[in-house]
Amino acid sequence: AVRVGRRVAQLVAASTARFECVYASPWPRASQTAEIAARELDLGSVKIKPYLHEVVPVVDPTRVDFGALPLGLERTSPEEREIAHDQVEKVRGRFFKPAGRTSTLVLLFTHGNLIRYLVSRTLRLPYEAWAMMDIAHCGLTELRVYSSGFEALISFNETGHLPPSMITTA
Repeated sequence: AVRVGRRVAQLVAASTARFECVYASPWPRASQTAEIAARELDLGSVKIKPYLHEVVPVVDPTRVDFGALPLGLERTSPEEREIAHDQVEKVRGRFFKPAGRTSTLVLLFTHGNLIRYLVSRTLRLPYEAWAMMDIAHCGLTELRVYSSGFEALISFNETGHLPPSMITTA
């Protein structure tokens, strides 16, 4: 995590973007990487948010438009789906607000399923679309909310900052 965290921090630091804050999941692999990035970017402390933790895969076999179940996964109960939905909406409510007079750039260090669900919601797809999105560890995804409220996927799972030997998936 330390080596990859430093590479992510160097890439972000080299960009012209100026981030105002770093938020992270409480899970060690995300919070440790965020700490390294915050230190490298001189952004102060990382704000740990429990709602940035990983989310259960949402699987609904009745959605024939998404084909067969992903290998090894069972159907998600309605209760689990509701928990996942509530978590995604909490993240969106906190971070997906139209820019006011000035835009805000924040860095979120979180996990694959949550990122896929945020992308799905931005693209107005059902949560089940996650299964068609491969995502690497330490990939960078940029979602933008314009002042009009329009949301766009700018980049997904960018791994160009990592050498091939460091690109891994779950």
